[in-house]
Amino acid sequence: MNPLNILASAIIITIIGALPFGLVNLTVLDISYHRNKIAALKVAHGAAWIEVLFGLTALIAGSLIGQFTRDHRVVQTLVLIIPAVVGLVFILKKNHNEAKTTGKDPGFRKGMLLNLISIQVLLYWLFAMTYLNTRWEPEFNILSITLFALGIWLGKMGVLWIYALFSRKIFSSFGFLARNINRVIGVVLLITVFVQLFK
Repeated sequence: MNPLNILASAIIITIIGALPFGLVNLTVLDISYHRNKIAALKVAHGAAWIEVLFGLTALIAGSLIGQFTRDHRVVQTLVLIIPAVVGLVFILKKNHNEAKTTGKDPGFRKGMLLNLISIQVLLYWLFAMTYLNTRWEPEFNILSITLFALGIWLGKMGVLWIYALFSRKIFSSFGFLARNINRVIGVVLLITVFVQLFK
C-alpha cells in the first residue's frame, strides 16, 4: 500500500468509527455549547491521542489482543462493566441547566480519560484492523506507522471539530438533547454495552 493510501485508509476508518454519537462526541458537543470551542477542542485533542494509541495497538498487536480477550472472561466482563457503570453515572448526573457549572476548565487529560473509558473504541479498532489486514499487509516501518498515526489523529480531530463547530446548531435543532445531554450520553453507553452483550 502506498503512503497516500495508508494515510487515507487511516482517516476513513477513524471517521467511520468516530461519527456516531458516543461518550467523547457528546461531551465535546456539550462543552462547546455550554463553554466554548477552545475548551471542547482541548478535550478533543486528548481523545485523539488515545485514538492513535488504540489504532496503533490494534495495528501492531490486534490478533494477540483479540485472542487474549476471547480467552479471558474477566477481560470480557470488564469491557462490559466499565462503560455500563459510567453510563449509569451519567444518567444520574445532573445536567447543566439543573446545576451550577464549576469554573474548572476541562482539557487534554479529560479527553484522554473519556476515550480510555470508551473501551468499545478499542474493540472497533480491533475489528477494523482485522478487515484492513485482509487487504493490506502492514509494513512495520517508521513511515507507514507515522502516516497511519497521522491519519487517525486527523480523522478524529476532524470529526470532533465538526461536533464542536455545529454544537449550537445541533442543540438548537434538538432541544431535548440540550436539556438532557448527560442522560443521552448514559443511554448511548448502555446501548453499546447491550449490543456487545448480545453479539
